[in-house]
Amino acid sequence: MEPLLSAAQARAAASVPIPASPEPEPRTERRTLIAEAGTEIIAHEGLRSLTHRAIDTHLELPTGSTSYYYRTRDELLEAIVGYLRTRSAADYERATLEVPNSIHGGRDIEDIASHIAHYLNIQLSTRPHHIKARIALTLELSERDEFAGIISDVLISQRQMRELFDALGSAEPDMLAKGFTALVEGLAFRSLLESDHEEPDARTRRVSIFREAIASYLLGVGE
Repeated sequence: MEPLLSAAQARAAASVPIPASPEPEPRTERRTLIAEAGTEIIAHEGLRSLTHRAIDTHLELPTGSTSYYYRTRDELLEAIVGYLRTRSAADYERATLEVPNSIHGGRDIEDIASHIAHYLNIQLSTRPHHIKARIALTLELSERDEFAGIISDVLISQRQMRELFDALGSAEPDMLAKGFTALVEGLAFRSLLESDHEEPDARTRRVSIFREAIASYLLGVGE
């Protein structure tokens, strides 16, 4: 089992700067740290280990700190899912994967497939615990109405995928976005199961497999 990140490492993973003084952190930063710590616990110890006290211990916070921000476990779960969705959408935007209003406006399908394949590879290299946490959360929350429709955006944004299929000229962008998300999640999950997934040759091979699978899906849509 991989070790949990330390409190300092959790700060870096959440892209939150360490305060220069011992004064209390702004609430938004504390909430981000709590959500990031929650993903670590879920990914490496399982959902049953996710408690307010476990997060307090992991972040070296006074007992009751996490409960101050999220009174119930459902509020905590909602915060973690929201954090993962926001992080994925931001990463996708930073990856410059935008497509023109028309697929003929300067980028071809093979180019888009290559960019998405590299994006997915980066997620697996830098955020594997987020993907593991997403899988665990899906199994736990998929049948709960209050979480319906939000868990699917953890790895790749449904809104951004609908925009992609709109650009491809699809008459059913919502349906195709859901199918594409399932494809991407399957590729990510299968890669996480491979014992050699962090070796250089394996990463290169992984990108090629991603690119071929993604291009095949997009080319089928574009025909």
